[in-house]
Amino acid sequence: MDINPQRILVIKLSSLGDIVHALPAVAALRQRFPHARLTWMVKEIWAPILEGNPDIDDILSVNVSWRNWPNIFLALRREKFDLVVDFQGLFRSGLFGVMTGARTRVGFARAREGATWFYTHQVPLPETKASPWRLLEIHAVDRNLAITTFLGGHSSTPVFHLPQCSTDRLTIETMLQDANVQGDDHLIALAPWTRSVMKSWPIKRFVNLAIELMRWPNVRVVLLGGPSEISAAREFARLVPQGLINLVGRLSLPQLPSLLRRMHLLIGNDSALIHLAAGVGIPVLGIFGPTHPKATGPYPLNNHVIVRTELPCSPCGARTCRNPNYLECMESISLESLLREVKAIVGGFSHRRDERVPATHFSAKP
Repeated sequence: MDINPQRILVIKLSSLGDIVHALPAVAALRQRFPHARLTWMVKEIWAPILEGNPDIDDILSVNVSWRNWPNIFLALRREKFDLVVDFQGLFRSGLFGVMTGARTRVGFARAREGATWFYTHQVPLPETKASPWRLLEIHAVDRNLAITTFLGGHSSTPVFHLPQCSTDRLTIETMLQDANVQGDDHLIALAPWTRSVMKSWPIKRFVNLAIELMRWPNVRVVLLGGPSEISAAREFARLVPQGLINLVGRLSLPQLPSLLRRMHLLIGNDSALIHLAAGVGIPVLGIFGPTHPKATGPYPLNNHVIVRTELPCSPCGARTCRNPNYLECMESISLESLLREVKAIVGGFSHRRDERVPATHFSAKP
């Protein structure tokens, strides 16, 4: 597409994992239009993950409640955008694009909730078979890149620009020092929580997984979660005296990538943390049930390990389980099967310190 926009609005409001999936496309947009002013419209709660991103000139952080729409309208009109790229693909995001007054508004041909009504250009995806949006066998990262390609951009190697602040790195190193992490320890992060019970491996199995991992030599387990999981993390409280590092609710959003860069492996359900971990380049062991790894697994999928049970109903992409054997896709994944995969990954770890971390940040073992 032959255009030369001066002011670009990217719309990806939520959620955290989806925002991470849009980062490579926005990086490719920046390469395609290096002199344009690029603004990312995002919900206030997720805006911090975009701080310091070299591909973005401005962050339009918004409260999307209906009563705030007059303010949103004024903010969008004021900027005089001439290109809108809607990676969200929903009615609300499409309408926000129209509010800008931009003459060129681009989105997915398969956008939902009638969002295509608001686009001047619709981008088809290279589907091999017709599937519901949630079950498309095209990863969300590649879907977003398809829009950038339509606009004339190229991205042979997708780039995830996530926060890298020296102050945050120092904070993380201090936390790990306080937890007596040693230079030759392998740090394995657990991310047991998701927003949906449908995607959640039983929490007691995560507790038992932590117990087993803590028995392995030179392995330290780091528990991750947000402020809303603080009370749920009490399930792990008895393991803290044994060496579990509980960081639930202790990290800001921009600090998470710095923490994840220090991990050797993250094990978790299909949630934002596995996508952040994949984005910073560490191995991920993802536990999947109703969602499709080819659509929303850690990217790129061949760099990571997925554990799931083959069932006729899985993946279903549904928000409620209709299997008479409720949540069989998650309940049938055994602790033993997970441990086998972890052993294979841990067996490939180097027995030297991660070169990305200065040795002076750790005390040596006696």
